[in-house]
Amino acid sequence: MIESPRGRASTPEEVAYHEAGHVVVGHLLGLDLIDVDVLPDQEGGNGHTNFRPPPWFDAGRQPPRGESLDARQRAFVESVVITFLAGSLAEARVAGFRNRDGDGFDLDAIVSEWLKRLGDREGAEERLAELGRRAQELVDANWAAIDRLAPALLERRRLGAAEALASLAL
Repeated sequence: MIESPRGRASTPEEVAYHEAGHVVVGHLLGLDLIDVDVLPDQEGGNGHTNFRPPPWFDAGRQPPRGESLDARQRAFVESVVITFLAGSLAEARVAGFRNRDGDGFDLDAIVSEWLKRLGDREGAEERLAELGRRAQELVDANWAAIDRLAPALLERRRLGAAEALASLAL
C-alpha cells in the first residue's frame, strides 16, 4: 500500500470508512460502542468513535515498570490497539493508499497511551506489526459490514450505538 502525499486531507467518504472500521472491529472484539460521528472538531479531527471502557479497567493507571497486565487487561488493551488500527486500514482500502496525515491521532494514541501498557519496549515494533496484521484480517473478513455502515454514517453524520450496530447485520 502506498502512502499519501503529505497534507492531503481525507475525503468525507474516507472518514466514514475510517470510523466504520473502528466500529465494526471494536464491536467484534467486544468493545462497548457509545457513538460514532463524521463531524469535524476544533482539534483537526474529522470523525470520532467512542467506546465505553469496562468498569474494571482504570484508564488513568499505567502499570508500574516491571509489572505486567493480567490476561483480561492485556486482551482489552490489544483489542483497543487493533480497533485503532482498523480505522486507518479501512480508510486505506477505500482511498487506495495509507493516509499518514489522517492516521496521526490514532497512531499517537496507540503509541503514547496503549501500546506502552503492554510492556516489552524492545519488542514494541514487532507487537504493533502483529496487532496490525490482526486488524487487517478483521477489516478484510468483515468488509461487507464496514461497507454497510460507512454510507449510513456519511448520510446521518452521527449514529448512536443502537443505530450503528443495527446497520452492521453481522
